[in-house]
Amino acid sequence: MGIIEVCNNHTGKMEGIKSLSTSVLLNPNCKKNRTIPGSICSHCYANTLAQMYSALGARLERNTKELTSRFLTTQDLDYLKKELQNETIFRFEAFGDLNNEIQLRNYIRICRSFPEVKFALYTKMYKLVYDFFSKNKYCPENLTLIISSLKLNKTVKIENFYKLGIFSDYQVKVFTVYDKNFIKSHPNLNINCGARSCNKCRLCYSHTPVTEVNEILKSDRESTTLYLELRDPVKKAKILDTVEKMLNKY
Repeated sequence: MGIIEVCNNHTGKMEGIKSLSTSVLLNPNCKKNRTIPGSICSHCYANTLAQMYSALGARLERNTKELTSRFLTTQDLDYLKKELQNETIFRFEAFGDLNNEIQLRNYIRICRSFPEVKFALYTKMYKLVYDFFSKNKYCPENLTLIISSLKLNKTVKIENFYKLGIFSDYQVKVFTVYDKNFIKSHPNLNINCGARSCNKCRLCYSHTPVTEVNEILKSDRESTTLYLELRDPVKKAKILDTVEKMLNKY
């Protein structure tokens, strides 16, 4: 019997947060989604990373086989206890997605085993998750379900999840990615995911009165962030003041 492995060396916006993930290379749904025009999966960075870094790819493949084919053992939970003893938040699926109900049951068991930790599960497997909770009328309070929109610039509706009557307020959120052209043509769109530090933000891990989390497409992030700052009168004034001071030095 193998053992699952936690990723504890994330960089970028996930720095400082540990995760348990599976491989997009072994997930049939991920493979299908990458071929859909206009899908965020067609921009999949996890696919590239898993192939570029063989050690990461092998770890994610082992996790897929372990988490989807059997239920967690005491040995698995003892390993996780060591990994989670100083953690307050933890992410399920930083690289992949759910494969089957066994995997979802394993994640729920982890949540129940460590009630002091706030977990977030990111998934595009809407039907699998909905069908599971339709039959199993329980969701751990320390789990936030993040329904990740498949299509770029198009938010998935999450009302049906709340109609099940098992989720507390703000326990289910939707995460959507937008490109710069859509953002510029929709001035009222609130980009509330800064994509700088999930550990500092924690919006996805907290049951706060925000159920729509919106992010800028990674490849558009730099130019669009500046555009949004210039659209904000206060931030624009600060930027122009900084530029003026820099020019006055010369």
